[in-house]
Amino acid sequence: MIKKLLTVTILLFSVAGFAQEQNEGNKYGPFLTNKFFDNWFISAGGGVQVLYGEHDNVASFGKRFTPALDFSVGKWITPTIGVRGQIAGFSAKGLVASSTAKFIEGASSDHAGYWDEKFSFFNLHGDLLWNISNSIGGYRTDRTWEFIPFLGVGYARSWKENVNPVYKEAAASTGIINKIRLSDAFNLNLELRALLVNDRFDGFEIGQGIEEIVSATVGFTYNFARRGFDKYKEPIIPDYTPYTSKISDLEKQIADADVKTKKLSSDLAAEKNKKPEIVKSVEYITSPLAIFFPISQSRLTDMDLINLGNFAEGVKKSGKKYKIMGSADKATGNKKLNMKISQSRADAVYNALVNKFGVNPSQLEVIAKGDENEPFGKPVLNRVVILE
Repeated sequence: MIKKLLTVTILLFSVAGFAQEQNEGNKYGPFLTNKFFDNWFISAGGGVQVLYGEHDNVASFGKRFTPALDFSVGKWITPTIGVRGQIAGFSAKGLVASSTAKFIEGASSDHAGYWDEKFSFFNLHGDLLWNISNSIGGYRTDRTWEFIPFLGVGYARSWKENVNPVYKEAAASTGIINKIRLSDAFNLNLELRALLVNDRFDGFEIGQGIEEIVSATVGFTYNFARRGFDKYKEPIIPDYTPYTSKISDLEKQIADADVKTKKLSSDLAAEKNKKPEIVKSVEYITSPLAIFFPISQSRLTDMDLINLGNFAEGVKKSGKKYKIMGSADKATGNKKLNMKISQSRADAVYNALVNKFGVNPSQLEVIAKGDENEPFGKPVLNRVVILE
């Protein structure tokens, strides 16, 4: 699929050079670099997208369509080069040949030995835009149709409600924007885009390397004023003779500034010679800390130990007593099991603080709360130990 997209891109590049070229003098610049707030735009679009995973080709192409949404903010730096940030995605669906895949819906009713999968995702990425129509045909503000290929990198996230894990991946994107001019302020966009991510992005990995999600969207762009680019003109050298009379005034101002500088230097030296104030007491304050755990687990990760090490330093310096409160979520297990796992989590934190980081046991109080008085509103957040 990616080879097909790149082939289409090359063909469109070839067409763009001849589509709307006219002889209107020097359309190729040079152009003045615009100001920071010039030539900004926002875009929004919607359409469809298709997942190309390990086994998705087993399902019919039409049944794999899902909605696609995108929102972009960007700026044209020159008539040919621009940048944009875009958030795109919504959902994707397909087939997998394993019941252990993370995002499955159930066994496929149409394909024996396969399972339907569906998940949500988004892709936040930055793109480099190339207006090939302006590059080949010259810059024109009245061109009806322009071809803009792009290439970008970013961050992609996939998930399914109440399913762990959530996949967070580096991603690449490429595609073509077909920009149709409606007015100076508005354009109609036809965008074909491919997202390239790690093989595990759909919750199932067999070592294929990458997966693709190809989308086609239709949307609108609003171009903020100031719009367009000015051609470079040879500067006119101004006549500075009327300003020569001010030279003596400037010299006097410089002399006055020197006097003030010397006074400031003297004041600064006097301040430096003052004896420092001695701080007689120091109070150490340690902020509350929350350690989160996967479901049914009480093992501390390396990241948890780093946070506990920093917390332990504050505890030892403060001399105060702290509570270690372990919790579990009501959504899983039963009261007896949840009380046990909350005690195990609190003990794990206590043992790390005392045995690994040297905190005095008399400064710590361990409390196992089970699944009572859940501190947060979501089950995944209530698998926690809170220190305060």
